[in-house]
Amino acid sequence: MADQEEVTTEQTQSQTSQAARAAAPEREAPIEQIRQLKARIETLEKELTQEREKATDYMNRAMRTQAEMSNMRKRMQQEMNFMLKDTVKSVVYEQLAVLDSFDRAFSTLPPEFKHFSWVNGIGLIQNQLFSVLFRTGVTPIETQGKKFDPIEHEAVAYEETSTYPEETVTAELQRGYKLQDAVLRPALVKIARAPQPVAAGNVGSEGNSTEATTESQAQSEIHSATTTDQ
Repeated sequence: MADQEEVTTEQTQSQTSQAARAAAPEREAPIEQIRQLKARIETLEKELTQEREKATDYMNRAMRTQAEMSNMRKRMQQEMNFMLKDTVKSVVYEQLAVLDSFDRAFSTLPPEFKHFSWVNGIGLIQNQLFSVLFRTGVTPIETQGKKFDPIEHEAVAYEETSTYPEETVTAELQRGYKLQDAVLRPALVKIARAPQPVAAGNVGSEGNSTEATTESQAQSEIHSATTTDQ
């Protein structure tokens, strides 16, 4: 009887040991799967990070390219504007000689000719030309009674006088023009200068000599400027 119980116990232990050995691989299988899943997840995370970096790099490149294209378009537009402005300036500047010719013609026109219809026709052509230039942005520079401005005025003669403050424009010898607030051609002017004290015996002769000299210089400057424009 005792032998039978011992045999039964040994069989039970053997079965239990076999069941434990059989269950061990089953417990190890999920752990290995978990390890594989973790490794796969880590690999996918690395790949995702790399793809994100690539996407960010592509986006940055696209944005830089877009910015470069925008800057290039702006530069081209600016260059075109500069070229157009220079072209307009050159064409308009050539027309100033025509306006000067009209001004000289009317300034020397005898009074008895002013009532003729052809004179009025020439005046209309002058006004038409000035209107075209005015729409382009051309405006005359103000001179009479203005303070001398070296940017807008070019002094070609001086007038000793106490009527005007010193450095004041007393006469316009050739009209100047601006193109959209930029000086296209400065006006040739005569400016006031304080009378200089002279000896009593030389008042008349020196005053006439000074006036004649300045007038001669002014006419020479105007003739030179007109020749250059033409």
